[in-house]
Amino acid sequence: MNFRFLSLLLVVVGLLGVDWGAGASAAARQCNAQKKAEILAPATVNARLVRVNCSLTLNKRNVITKRVLIEGAKSSGVVFNCNGAVIDGRRGTVNNGKDILVIRSKKTKAGRWARPENITIKNCKIYGSIRIYGMGRHGEAKAVKASSHSKGHTRRAQNAAPTKILLSNLLLVSQGRIPLYLSPGVTGVTLQNSVLKGRSKSVAIYLDAESARNKIINNRLNVKTSKRELIAIDGSAYNIVARNTFSNLNNGGVYLYRNCGEGGTVRHQTPQYNKITGNGFYYRKFKGYKISFKSFGKKRYVPAVWIGSRNGNRRYCNADRGYGFGSSINNGDLATKNTVANNQ
Repeated sequence: MNFRFLSLLLVVVGLLGVDWGAGASAAARQCNAQKKAEILAPATVNARLVRVNCSLTLNKRNVITKRVLIEGAKSSGVVFNCNGAVIDGRRGTVNNGKDILVIRSKKTKAGRWARPENITIKNCKIYGSIRIYGMGRHGEAKAVKASSHSKGHTRRAQNAAPTKILLSNLLLVSQGRIPLYLSPGVTGVTLQNSVLKGRSKSVAIYLDAESARNKIINNRLNVKTSKRELIAIDGSAYNIVARNTFSNLNNGGVYLYRNCGEGGTVRHQTPQYNKITGNGFYYRKFKGYKISFKSFGKKRYVPAVWIGSRNGNRRYCNADRGYGFGSSINNGDLATKNTVANNQ
């Protein structure tokens, strides 16, 4: 190729903003026999978890009792096909009470966040919970809180967190923890064609602050919660909740709000542009209403979908005061521009 033509081509590419490193991550290599044996070896007190950065298809008779950890950019492209196998974090196992499957970013020595992308988890029977996170496990984590105290936090949180995660055809049976927790900044997660059962001390699915563009599609949610709704959309935006079947609705269905000020973290994003469409809410057994908070002593109804369920109705809402943006200056949920349609 002519050198002058090549130089011109590179200039044009630069002007167009093409990034040769962008797009889907390459598929991860297949796990070798030694790694597979490590994954399947029974969990012990001294070997509770296994790091997975290779793709694997299991036998339906396999049982994993270790915590499965998919961490950092080097894990991008992993396809974990249980093929009906079990990941077991039930009572009596070493990892009972822990998140049994974790997908998380890893901080480099240079201080940057290396995140996993294009991960597929499918055809698994999971007894326990899944958590996906970047800067921190929840909204009050140290790095999340520090970032929230300056403008641009939503972008930073999203750039740091895992993205493009497919969770498909899962049986997820919670053992008390939140079955699926998408932590601050997580984007592009799809949960589809799955069944969520068991019990949770909180909600069934949590979309935390600054997360966005996640999809919950064609699932059955039948998790018994102690006092919370089934899906919490907390300062999360552009999500789709569609064609799901909800039951166990005594504490509510899908609530949209912004958890202002908790732990001193400023919430920047508001629960906007979410679409809740084509879902079925099944009320065969339902108590109708409950006492919301003892301190207020007021009865409230428990709706299938509640847009703006808090609006500053928490004692900690002013814990983030002193900053000129986000929930620091407005404790309201600001849950606008959402679509709720064709639900039954």
